[in-house]
Amino acid sequence: MYLIAHNISTLLARIAGFAILGCALMISVEVIARKVLSISLVGADEVSGYVLAVAVTWGASLALIRRAHVRIDVVQARLPRGAKTALDILALLSLFTVTLLFAWYATKLLSTTIRTGAVSNSQMETPMWIPQLLWVAGFWVFAAVTLIVMGMTVKAYVSRDFPAAHRMAGMRGALEEVSE
Repeated sequence: MYLIAHNISTLLARIAGFAILGCALMISVEVIARKVLSISLVGADEVSGYVLAVAVTWGASLALIRRAHVRIDVVQARLPRGAKTALDILALLSLFTVTLLFAWYATKLLSTTIRTGAVSNSQMETPMWIPQLLWVAGFWVFAAVTLIVMGMTVKAYVSRDFPAAHRMAGMRGALEEVSE
């Protein structure tokens, strides 16, 4: 299950990364065209906003798997392994709860958007369900990956395999950062 979560998260993060690169290129062309030719690409700023929102949700899962989310370890660094793992599980539970709430309310927003046929208030008149669907999908994938990582961490905790739990959910130390 972890391997599937890792592969899906990697794929989504790569797609998001390429989309951001595409936006950077589009914005560069927009700036040059506006300066040199006095013309503007319609919707570059709008598309970039959508891509940024989607990229955040699509990249969050891989950041979780790579243990790249920011955490403060002032207290945790001084605790025994079991207590550290318990705090890691609590952090994952909190993250899952918040992500689930975001996913739930984003899904409700998407439902309303589809029901009302909402479009963007711009020249493009983008059907809002398109970027919202991608955004919502990212939240649900992030919630699922968080649940998988939390389940595997709990399993390692119960079996008292604290090194495995740390590899799944613990904070990366300076040596891990340097070796990577």
